[in-house]
Amino acid sequence: MKYNYHIIVIGGGSGGLVIASAAAGLGADVALIEKEKMGGDCLNYGCIPSKTFLKSAHLASDIRNSHEFGLNAAVKNVNLEKVMARVKSVIKEAGTHDSKERYEKLGVKVYFDRAVLKNRHTVQLSDKQITGKYIVIATGSEPFIPDIAGLKNIDYLTNRNIFKLNKLPEHLIVLGGGPIGLELGQGFCHLGSKVTIIDRNQTLFKKDDPEVWPVLQKKFIDDGIDIRLSSKIEKINRIENKIEVVIYNNKYEVITGSALLVSSGRSPVSKGFGLEEAGIVLDQRGYIKTNAKMQTRVSNIYACGDVTGPYQFTHMAAYQAGVVIKNIIFKLGSKVDYSSVPWTTYTKPEVAHAGYTQQLAESRGIFHSSVIVDLATIDRAKTENDRTGLLKLNLNRKKQIAGAAIVSEKGGELIPLVTLAIKKKMKATEFLDLIFSYPTEAEIFKSASIELIKQGFKSWHKKLIKKLFLR
Repeated sequence: MKYNYHIIVIGGGSGGLVIASAAAGLGADVALIEKEKMGGDCLNYGCIPSKTFLKSAHLASDIRNSHEFGLNAAVKNVNLEKVMARVKSVIKEAGTHDSKERYEKLGVKVYFDRAVLKNRHTVQLSDKQITGKYIVIATGSEPFIPDIAGLKNIDYLTNRNIFKLNKLPEHLIVLGGGPIGLELGQGFCHLGSKVTIIDRNQTLFKKDDPEVWPVLQKKFIDDGIDIRLSSKIEKINRIENKIEVVIYNNKYEVITGSALLVSSGRSPVSKGFGLEEAGIVLDQRGYIKTNAKMQTRVSNIYACGDVTGPYQFTHMAAYQAGVVIKNIIFKLGSKVDYSSVPWTTYTKPEVAHAGYTQQLAESRGIFHSSVIVDLATIDRAKTENDRTGLLKLNLNRKKQIAGAAIVSEKGGELIPLVTLAIKKKMKATEFLDLIFSYPTEAEIFKSASIELIKQGFKSWHKKLIKKLFLR
């Protein structure tokens, strides 16, 4: 059978763009179908706008704390309209890399249209059908909107519309203590809003090591954020220009605010594409089931990114896309390896993670021990006044690094060293062989090595050294 394209990619977010550009660069005829905006959620509603916004928010926090550095400065007012104008300008600048024009210059045929699978090789557009030898689903995710009484009657915010605000909320109520809620909640707090974060869990950062949450909890409280944990949201009302959220935690309580951010997780964008009709299997939550090669049950149809899970990060979509390219173009039989997955929550300080948490390593039966170093002991952290944080290294039975957690304002920049260590099967003590610039916060890895050596040093070791070498 002759096909219109070698590969049809549905979804113009991170994963889809990587596949389209790489495949076209290798000589394949590629069609990319995107129904909304090139760049997907990350460029338009997620990573880029949120981190641009957080730069302004965290800068405001630094200015307010400038007295700690001998400076007398203050934030006199916050012009949210200008903050959001900068957000839009950065999206526009970064978007040139993801534009239709650029991809068509690369040889990709871009369709702005709705795609529906008719069979394993055919995709229906508005006015025609196209065929491809391979099809890749990279449709991403969207905000999950919980079924809460009264929520539909509220003009609530999500990450898709919050960056359109031009006036600072007096009191922002955040439903959900995940990364989006924590990042944006703290950000608006730093800009001057009163912020309440409501979550049903007993603690936050549940996917990170347990030492992380107490550090961040104290920081959020010091910032002035009101955190309501173990709280069930019963209903939401609008009373004139105010929003009332009724919660239950042993007793009923009403929290009144001026704006509501729903950040209760993400849902896969998998409905309306004819996936199940084409033979693709979805799990109970709507995520596409794939094997380790990112292949669906239909052998010529692959999927990658948020629509597959289990890691909804831009960098993971790009990583999975690389696996797809290796398997479609080169037939390498490549499989995903999630043993060193990094992620960062961009609060202040940042929370970065890679590999196995202690609890996950224990559940897999590979945990040996861990070592924790307080960030405040590191000279560069002292000079920067970046004292709130830690490094925790988790070791497997071979005493190799299996995972780590970092809490630091530079956490996201430090975590790649852990990813490399896991991939290279390094022991934590090997950091002693590296030369770190002084002073840098990366020296905390050397401190962890020293601490591990000290932990393994017995009293008889000292006596033997003294006897043999220090006479």
